[in-house]
Amino acid sequence: MKKILLILAAVFLVTGLSACIGVQEGNKESPPISEKPNDNPKQNDGQDEGPSGEPVDDPAKDRPNTKTDMIILEGMEESFQFTLHHSQALGFSTYIVDDMVVEEASSGEGDTMIVFANFAGKRNEDAKVQIFSKSEGTNATIEEQAEFAREVVLSNDFEIKQRSDNTPNRFDWSEVEFDISQKGSDYSILGTVSVFQHGDRVYYAIVQYPEEYEEGFIPRVVKMFDDIVWYETP
Repeated sequence: MKKILLILAAVFLVTGLSACIGVQEGNKESPPISEKPNDNPKQNDGQDEGPSGEPVDDPAKDRPNTKTDMIILEGMEESFQFTLHHSQALGFSTYIVDDMVVEEASSGEGDTMIVFANFAGKRNEDAKVQIFSKSEGTNATIEEQAEFAREVVLSNDFEIKQRSDNTPNRFDWSEVEFDISQKGSDYSILGTVSVFQHGDRVYYAIVQYPEEYEEGFIPRVVKMFDDIVWYETP
């Protein structure tokens, strides 16, 4: 567990936990992610091939590369452009709104997809959602993944906020969920950690954002999750 924690904490650190909010003029900006996006040769144009070399139909892969869709922001529907992203390593495709950017990284321990806010063309590494799962065949239970996520956020100077027993989950897909925060003299970063399962794999998603981003960022994240279609298992 210590080896896994060190590796995942390193991935989380290099993706940019800023000492202050990156969008404010003159504030310190986070360093860019040091790992290059995953060059896994399994990531292709979205189609698998069967034994005969013929394409295999898969709803997660047979989707338009772009689309126009609506997101509700502050009670009003707004139109956005989206681009299809295939996360071959995590086992799904989804649409990412065009004012966000996505990167992936993999190691022997697991696979990570990170989506950053890129509003007005400026990437903010304090506003991101990071989805992680152990490599296929080496999965954790819901409880183990939740505990691991707690250790990761605590090691990166977040506090875990207490919820009352009757507090509903923020995200419909969560099986375990808890809130996090990180505050400084001139910034406040909030977030929620969601642990969920699909098939035999267990995932966590760490959603974090500057406090003033909440109304614009969270609807984009929810839309991304709503648009997930899982790859069919062979």
